[in-house]
Amino acid sequence: MAPETSTELSWSAAIAGAVLRRGAMVHAASLVLTMAALLTSVAMAFVTAKPGAAWLSVGIAVVLLGAVEFWLAGRVALDAELFDTIAAKGADLEGFDRAMLALGLMPAHRANRALGLRIRGALRLIKLQALALAAQVAVLLAGALWA
Repeated sequence: MAPETSTELSWSAAIAGAVLRRGAMVHAASLVLTMAALLTSVAMAFVTAKPGAAWLSVGIAVVLLGAVEFWLAGRVALDAELFDTIAAKGADLEGFDRAMLALGLMPAHRANRALGLRIRGALRLIKLQALALAAQVAVLLAGALWA
């Protein structure tokens, strides 16, 4: 297969950015679950003198998983914007790497990677983000069945 042209690389970056922007949907769902767990915990503390250990464990787990998802959502959103910019700049990865290195936002060993490797890394982040949401749902379901 022939090396990819600048246009093909730009399309790959644009498509990756579009896929990564779907991380906002995952983040919205996770935020709802996290806030529901927090608000339920607070409400239970007011209604009962002492919330049960089971619910407290579930609430803490959901909030911690929400914090992990929040961090991943930030990374995914940043990558989406960066891939959009790479696409707009004609996939100038050398210029991108120089700027990231100058700003201290990329370790030197991560520079000079092919666009495909960068896209796979970013897609791994959105999969981890979705996994954090799935874990939140699983913990809530397990808590509901356990309680």
